[in-house]
Amino acid sequence: MKILIAGANGYIGHHVTNLFREHRFEVFVYSRDKAGVPKTGIIGPDSSDFTGSFDVVINCARPHWSEYSPDEIAVIEQGLLEHLDKFATEGAIKIHTSGVWLFGKSSPEDLQNFILKPLEAVKPDVYTIQLALRKNWNIVYCPSLVYGGENCQLKRIVESLSDHTINVAVPSVGFNQYIHVVDIARYYLLLVQEGFFQKQHFIAEPKGFSPKAFSQLLLSHTIVQKVTEICWDEFESINGPEATEVEKLNLVLPVSSRFKPTQLVERYIKNYT
Repeated sequence: MKILIAGANGYIGHHVTNLFREHRFEVFVYSRDKAGVPKTGIIGPDSSDFTGSFDVVINCARPHWSEYSPDEIAVIEQGLLEHLDKFATEGAIKIHTSGVWLFGKSSPEDLQNFILKPLEAVKPDVYTIQLALRKNWNIVYCPSLVYGGENCQLKRIVESLSDHTINVAVPSVGFNQYIHVVDIARYYLLLVQEGFFQKQHFIAEPKGFSPKAFSQLLLSHTIVQKVTEICWDEFESINGPEATEVEKLNLVLPVSSRFKPTQLVERYIKNYT
């Protein structure tokens, strides 16, 4: 089975690529810029010899918000999915990686029915998802914080903190769930091996935390040295309105019954090195 993966150099895509290779799949990676990389196994936008060649296409790529506006990200992502479609066989399994910010203002009932009510930062992505679904992509929605593995996102966040201090807005009203990066890869492998029973999927560990409770968990295991509680107005003046929306994100995800996490963020933090 031939598999094409976009975003293989990114955090999630790297682990997805490694897992599929470990399971002896014939893996190719998609790169918009092939300069400086070996040509073997690298597919670019103009690789016409591979049109209609792949049984599985997985997109883990996403332009970084620090480099592009939300509208620019949506345009780039839509163009990428269009390119990837050209390489898929008829009836291919296609998986697109997305996130829960698209449901930032959704009710529990909305979540059950995958009704998109996004945070402002990802409003342009709504059309991307609608377009992908019309073209038979399967959408997997991951939590905001993915951790573990190589180049761990949680470690990068901790290392970026000034004086190892984390600011938390109070009263803390948010609620977040988490996922280990290898568990994302394992779920994609499961979908490829066993097939799909639905087009859209939430995956996350069942236990979640408020931002305040999570920061205290980090503090109790000396991953951060100090937690500073500040009011919402001060939090927004420091971090901006988009970060404030994220801090208020409160979702209890209806996780796919087929997702079985092998890791837990609380255990990861207890063993953090």
